[in-house]
Amino acid sequence: MSKELLKRDFTDIFPSFFNEGAKWLRGFNSEFDKILNGKCDFEDRDNEYYIELETPGVEKNEININFKNDNLVVNWSRTREEKKGKSDKSRYERSSGSFQRSFNVEGADFEKIEAELKNGVLKITIPKLEKVKAKQITIK
Repeated sequence: MSKELLKRDFTDIFPSFFNEGAKWLRGFNSEFDKILNGKCDFEDRDNEYYIELETPGVEKNEININFKNDNLVVNWSRTREEKKGKSDKSRYERSSGSFQRSFNVEGADFEKIEAELKNGVLKITIPKLEKVKAKQITIK
């Protein structure tokens, strides 16, 4: 097989592999992010947004919640204790590091946001601002 033919075959194979593989990779990255950063439920209700976010092993003083430009950002750090007397048979699977989740909460009343941490689940209630109703003006 000539070098030119071999080169063409590789360029034909790999672009389609990576283009098709990119769809799978996006899904993988999304699921991987959920594992590392905590799974969450997000509900856009009539009068409020409601979020439940898994934060196992995190204390409330380690969590920061900020609101800016219609975005609610929750971040925390999880550290792992240094183990004494490590052996070759030690195994550590719990993750550590900084984590962040961001939620678009357009029209939120940030003055009334409430958060509660219980049993490793952070519950956040974000009331929505009342919508201004149109008013018909009578001409005198």
